[in-house]
This record gives sequence, structure tokens and C-alpha cells, in this order.
Amino acid sequence: MALWAGTITYFSSLTGPEIQQIGLTYWDKAQHFSAFAAGGVVLALALRWSVTWPWKRLVLFAVVALMIFGAIDEIHQLFTPNRSGADPLDWLADCFGALVGVALFVVIYARFFRADRPASAGA
Repeated sequence: MALWAGTITYFSSLTGPEIQQIGLTYWDKAQHFSAFAAGGVVLALALRWSVTWPWKRLVLFAVVALMIFGAIDEIHQLFTPNRSGADPLDWLADCFGALVGVALFVVIYARFFRADRPASAGA
């Protein structure tokens, strides 16, 4: 999770020209959504492995934590040269991405790692 957060912070620290130089020029809402969807999967997995919370608490915590991180990231970009920060649409893309990433993790986990799943025919 620290690697994901560090990567987000690194890219948020790049100036506008540095972003263009490395080729991150596609629609920034898609970048925000994708990055936070990945973060949703990573955080939900980390929480599932480290706490014994019920699913509702885990999902709520993960989504709210990523929403807060996204807001802090937008504020951080206000202080980065040649970047626009505090964009509510960027933050909404972060929030939606986090929600989709956490939901995707829950669906995959429930599908493949349920303890009450019937045994396969070959087992």
C-alpha cells in the first residue's frame, strides 16, 4: 500500500511539463479513476489480510480512506508548479475509482476464496 501511495504522491509532485515529457497526456480523469481503482484493490486486500473486520466495515474504511487520500492529493497539487489542484472532478474520479476497485476486490474474493464454496468436482 505504501508503494501505491508513494507512486501517487510522486506523480502528483511532477510539474505540468514533466508530466508531458513522460507521456502521461491521456484524459486525466481516466488516470485518476485507474490509479484509485488499483488503490482500492490493494487497500482492500491489505485490510482483508491484516484485520478481522466484517466486510461492510472493511469496504467503508477502504473507500473513505481513499477518498481522503484523493482529497489530500488534490490539495497537494495546488502547490505543484504548472499543475491545477483542487479539481472536484478529479476527486470524484478518485472516489469512483476507489469504490469500483474495492467492489471488484470483494467480488473476486467472494467468488474465489469463500470458505463455504462447494468443492470442485475433481477434488
